[in-house]
Amino acid sequence: MIVGLALIAPFFVYILVGVVAERLLRFPAESQRWLDAFIFYVALPALLFQSVRGMPDDVARLPAFLALTTAATGVMFVLGWLLGRGNPDGDHRAVYGLAASYSNIGYMGPTLTFAALGPAAGAPAAFIFCADVLLIFTIWPAMIDRRGLSLMGIAASLRRVIAHPFIIATLAGLGFAATGLEMPGFLDAPLNGFRDAAAPAALFSLGLTLARHRAGRLDPRLGACLGVKLLVHPIVVAVAFGAIGGFDPIWVATAIIMGALPPAANVYVMARAEGISVPLAARAVLFGTLLSALSLPVVIAMVS
Repeated sequence: MIVGLALIAPFFVYILVGVVAERLLRFPAESQRWLDAFIFYVALPALLFQSVRGMPDDVARLPAFLALTTAATGVMFVLGWLLGRGNPDGDHRAVYGLAASYSNIGYMGPTLTFAALGPAAGAPAAFIFCADVLLIFTIWPAMIDRRGLSLMGIAASLRRVIAHPFIIATLAGLGFAATGLEMPGFLDAPLNGFRDAAAPAALFSLGLTLARHRAGRLDPRLGACLGVKLLVHPIVVAVAFGAIGGFDPIWVATAIIMGALPPAANVYVMARAEGISVPLAARAVLFGTLLSALSLPVVIAMVS
């Protein structure tokens, strides 16, 4: 527990500094745009590229690995969807589904697993990110569209996923790894610099975003969804891998930590873009992040 707390504490310090900076300086939200661009297009892609290009040679069990992690995410979405049925505020059930399933695999996932488990966690974190994003961005349009699932909607979602900078960086890292070439030092050094900047910048930005929204109340229904996200999700992942066996322990530990992460800031972004249940999404991200300060150290201590 102490080890897990020591590993995760710096991450929440970055978030707290972002919250304090927003409260004190009160710059307009537009001023955060360039910081987010640096994180989204440079720092996190560099982290994913550097992680994947150093992945182990034996990836024969990668399809089975991703099948388990993605299935667990899908099951959590269904649980959240069911918990959201008949809520008195009329909030959309798909937002509850996101809150219960969509981990902060972009900003917190690669950086936290890298710090907790070492460089070997980079590759599985990148692959889990790709698979979960593909799943979520396929489910989301279908769940909010009254016409239901359509081939046009699936094709549009796939185009957005393939064009995602994190996906491109992961595929580029795989391509470079396949060549067997060594990265020139004049490129490797700045890539490592950008990689090391990913965690502070991403979590500072998350703190800025969280500080702009009022906490509101944590009602029992949302609390149950966050319990699914922070506790049930990692337990289901651990049980699934324990039942099947034969996977690299670092990869399994990475999958469990990724499952234990709080709801992604994208839950709020996606809800705001569609204009549905925005206050609920903001509360899910805020309370989920706060509660994960208690749950994540326990999970990390258990898998470390």
